[in-house]
Amino acid sequence: MTALGSGSTPCGCGGGSAPAPPTDPAPAGGPCGCGPCGGDELPVNPFLALRAAFGMLLGEDDFRVLMGNPRGKLMLHHAWQHGPGVVRGLGVTRDGDELRVLPGLAVDGLGRELTLDAAWCLSLSGWARAWAEAHPPPAPDGPPADGPGPGAPARRTAEAWILAEFASCPDRPVPALADPCDVTRRHDDFSRIVEGTRITIRSTAPAPWRPYHRVRVLLGLDEAAPGDTAGQEALREAAEVARVPAHLRAPALLAAFRRLAAADATALEPEREEGDACPPGAPVTEDHASVVLARLTVELTEYDGCVRVEEVYADPSVRTAVLPTTTIQELLCALAPGIVGAAAPADAGGPRLVAGSLAWSREHTVLGFEVTAPLAPGSAEAEGVEITSLSDTGRGWATDEVAGIRVSADGRRVKVDLDQRPAYETVRVRIRGTGPKPLYGAHPRAPFAGPEGGPPGTADEGHDAVVTVHLPREAAPGRSEE
Repeated sequence: MTALGSGSTPCGCGGGSAPAPPTDPAPAGGPCGCGPCGGDELPVNPFLALRAAFGMLLGEDDFRVLMGNPRGKLMLHHAWQHGPGVVRGLGVTRDGDELRVLPGLAVDGLGRELTLDAAWCLSLSGWARAWAEAHPPPAPDGPPADGPGPGAPARRTAEAWILAEFASCPDRPVPALADPCDVTRRHDDFSRIVEGTRITIRSTAPAPWRPYHRVRVLLGLDEAAPGDTAGQEALREAAEVARVPAHLRAPALLAAFRRLAAADATALEPEREEGDACPPGAPVTEDHASVVLARLTVELTEYDGCVRVEEVYADPSVRTAVLPTTTIQELLCALAPGIVGAAAPADAGGPRLVAGSLAWSREHTVLGFEVTAPLAPGSAEAEGVEITSLSDTGRGWATDEVAGIRVSADGRRVKVDLDQRPAYETVRVRIRGTGPKPLYGAHPRAPFAGPEGGPPGTADEGHDAVVTVHLPREAAPGRSEE
């Protein structure tokens, strides 16, 4: 991965200077070469604590254990229970030829706080030149027939990602004792570690950390591919929840959520790299720990070896924001008006349309469907099903007459006979659960309640089920099912 503009500086220190040419990324620990997770500088040992007792002689290693334990625990907590993202600030703006990242705070994928105290600036023209050199245009196969001549301006679009990364540097050297026999001895050593943030611009962004795939599929946030076993499990749970009556759906969803969350938590594992200890058990490795701040799109014009910056777009919507717990609580309460107050009535148990059961005969003169509970004998009169059709050529609507309705012996399969096939192509079928003569259930005695998964129906009034299909005028032999 190539880092562009890693030589940018804080605005207060000559931020308008051009960046260095494209190079490999600087060491992840910071510009001064500190280790990525501290190494010898910043200890991280969440599960090793100091046990001090009276009379012990404590040395440097003991103090490293002392400070590495709370640091490691906090990093693990941030990384696993909150995840990477921006806490505040770190806006991206343009001021003339400068691209600026404003002060702010973030948490990276390893749980480290990234603080930026002063605006970080980058010369857009210098970055554009470096990008153009690193991405030369492809050589044409031959001269264009009617294209621009040699030396004509060329317009290109550069896309990159603005990232925040952890950086640390030693500071404040103080006198230190040294072994007189050690020829490499130093008479002072750094007494502080200053933690900060390095801003880089890269051609690709780290993959977002999105754990709990099953839960995300259940709630419609992830898709499940055919070979995705975990995702298919979540889809089945979602289908089961959808079939539960509306007034019982909340506890059913909670039960499904708990089952899938337990499976996701069991399957979670940290990324691993040989020799990586940043910190032990972190969800991602150092290479994937950066925080995305914005997607950068720069329109460039190249002419006779010169590169000119035209339009610049910095899209911050690609970043992840880490919300405070109090804000999350209030956002959850925003759903309360939809579920709190007048409780939804219990479903009276009236029959419902079985999903996917609607089917037409070959000639489109008989319509069949199934219901979830037996219909009461004699309740299925012609007025219980209405069929209309809309012309595709602008002739309007037609009412297609129902000659009669037949119900199977068990009361669960219905056949609707039409005088003739629907007049037009777009056919709208309405199965009545309302009005003076709806379909009615036998046990319990309640009107038709609409499609499966719909709102509850009462003992006095049910719901209609409406299905729209397209029946071509020249229908091929076979059966069309909804």
